Amino acid sequence: MLKDLINFYRVENLEKARVFYTKLGLPLYKDQGKCLIFDAGFGKLGFCNHFPSKVSDQTCITFVYDSREAVDKMFEKLGGETPSYNEHFKIYHFFVLDPNGIKLEFQVFEE
Repeated sequence: MLKDLINFYRVENLEKARVFYTKLGLPLYKDQGKCLIFDAGFGKLGFCNHFPSKVSDQTCITFVYDSREAVDKMFEKLGGETPSYNEHFKIYHFFVLDPNGIKLEFQVFEE
């Protein structure tokens, strides 16, 4: 039986990742020296500085919220592209880069 899920991403600066994802409200689950693992409550995000290659430009971590207001609150906290509605996917969302250049999306499904 599946117990958990961790997505790992290579970063240059673990301390910047620690500060940023803690600011997002994700508690640190494990500090393994070369990797930090944060608990999102529905899976985990790991950031490591020992992987041999950089993250692809196609990588995107998406945080799903329950309202436009919650998405707007994250935009006020982080900045980034102005939130907008995407008719094709029926989502309200915005993008921002984390301190290590990983693309993040904050969205709400509006079906």
